[in-house]
Amino acid sequence: MFDQLQGIWDVLLKRIKDHGSISFRDFMEICLYEKKFGYYSQEQIRIGKDGDFVTAPHTTKLFGYLLSVQIKEFFNILKNSSDFSICEFGAGTGFLASDILEFFLKFYPNIYTRLKYIIIEPIPKRKQILKEFLIDYQGHYTIIEDFAKIDDFKGVIVANELFDAFPVHLVEKIGQEFFEIFVGLNEEGKLIEKRKKISNKELKKYIDKYLKKLPDNYRTEINLDMKKWIKSISYSFKKGFCLIIDYGYPRNDYFADFRNRGTLLGYTKQNVTEDFFRYPGMVDITAHVNFSDAVEWFQEAGFRCEGFCPQWAFLGGLDIEETLEKAFGRLEPFSPALAGVKSLIFPQGMGETHKVLVVSKNIEPRPELKGFRMKNDLARLI
Repeated sequence: MFDQLQGIWDVLLKRIKDHGSISFRDFMEICLYEKKFGYYSQEQIRIGKDGDFVTAPHTTKLFGYLLSVQIKEFFNILKNSSDFSICEFGAGTGFLASDILEFFLKFYPNIYTRLKYIIIEPIPKRKQILKEFLIDYQGHYTIIEDFAKIDDFKGVIVANELFDAFPVHLVEKIGQEFFEIFVGLNEEGKLIEKRKKISNKELKKYIDKYLKKLPDNYRTEINLDMKKWIKSISYSFKKGFCLIIDYGYPRNDYFADFRNRGTLLGYTKQNVTEDFFRYPGMVDITAHVNFSDAVEWFQEAGFRCEGFCPQWAFLGGLDIEETLEKAFGRLEPFSPALAGVKSLIFPQGMGETHKVLVVSKNIEPRPELKGFRMKNDLARLI
């Protein structure tokens, strides 16, 4: 732990001393993704009830099973394509990949033998952990560093809690002017915030288009890395779907007047913090997703948006009773397994905070997807 903390400090101090203060976006990228000392570069990502945060795949395998029901429909829409692939970004420790592969192996072996499961993972330590965790599925998955290495992708991209971990630009309105938050050093050598005038042209363009009417002393985040990611996958993406699950809001809710400190938070040992400078690299830094931005940028990249809804509604439309029995057999009313199920769909869990967005490319006619049978709030994003 000390070596990691010291390592990040050394990287940050050298960067700032050599080049001056850095944008919060660059600070966040270093803290999370620095190749040796970043939060996500460690051998163990602290996920689960004893870690820093919890994700749906760590709560119950039903999550992966339910997503598999939707993926099976994607497979059928692509007419049982012989080159159908599932490509997962942000696979973490491999729980979701394992549950999806298990679902198809147990219940649809004819599909299992034909599908390709691809994991995008550029960090060497994480690759090794995934290989060890997925040892039962050797030969049925591959791990590669970059989606760009795939030619003419057909299938579905799965991104569960990916966008919220992208580094974000932090901006603040003072009077009638916007400033970007940078990170520098004070006279004592401690990390501090610094405001600078907006110099990033794309950032300025976004502010002029969407943020001019925000009230004074308003701070928020802009996730331009999400736009870059969407554009980057579009080049190799020939036909299929993207399944995005994350916590976030439509643009009007994201920039609501009462949300004047933004959504940026740090998580450590199941506690929330806004002190990002005390233990850099030791805290998971995250920002909610602006799903209206996602829709706009997907459309610019040639995708069509199929649906958007809370997680409870999406999972509820995926043959949940039948799938629950496939996952656990017949459960007693007070079975411990039900606690994980409740966390997926109840409002006080992930049911309302997490949203699901599905986009497609070169899919005709427009499908009516199972996941949106109960609700489709796509109009709220456009």
